[in-house]
Amino acid sequence: MTQDQMAQAGQYVLGLLEGAELAAFEAELAQDAELRAAVDRLQGSFHTLDDTARPEVASAGLWSAIDQRLDEPAADNVTPLPLRTTRPPIAQWMSMAAGVVVALGLGYFAGNLGSRQPQPVVVAVLVNQTDAAPGAIVEAFADDSVRLVPLEDFMVGDNQVLQVWTLPDPATGPVSLGTFTDPHTIWLTGPQLPIPKAGQLYEITLEPAPGSPTGKPTGPILVKGFAKTPV
Repeated sequence: MTQDQMAQAGQYVLGLLEGAELAAFEAELAQDAELRAAVDRLQGSFHTLDDTARPEVASAGLWSAIDQRLDEPAADNVTPLPLRTTRPPIAQWMSMAAGVVVALGLGYFAGNLGSRQPQPVVVAVLVNQTDAAPGAIVEAFADDSVRLVPLEDFMVGDNQVLQVWTLPDPATGPVSLGTFTDPHTIWLTGPQLPIPKAGQLYEITLEPAPGSPTGKPTGPILVKGFAKTPV
């Protein structure tokens, strides 16, 4: 299985593929047992997204408001929905699950956007190079900052750092967005770059401290992925 297929598998599970791209991937999925197995592993791995969520306390008036609405009589013009008598096909279940992941998972990662934080320009799911399991999520913003959410506990040895890279232009090569050593949700502010775009590469490598000695990736690639524009 190619690196592009692994990246697409992560995007598929998150529900980020659309239109012709989605149809082409599902056609490929029906013919490729190895690709189907990778998608199954990814779906099983996404329970790690739950570990990044913080419990929120409901407001004092929430339950009373719900009780009040439940006691209200139904409107006369409401038409009850027909009961479903058959289960939807597996592809539909997968699509529904991906939609829930996007609505809850990426909505959480954006972090109370509203008026306090801007929307990310692109989102990239970075997968590892062995079994295509998601290892990190990157949200890239128009102000050259990125929000990184690790989904696995990267092993960092003494005198080593994790370095985040992007490839805004193949002519200039990879550009460092910053380094970190403790895998947790962090903000990084990189150099001034063009506005991030769909298809842009992001990756994390293991480098000698305090960072790559050449200004380009020199260590092993731990996770990588291609950006998609949030819907």
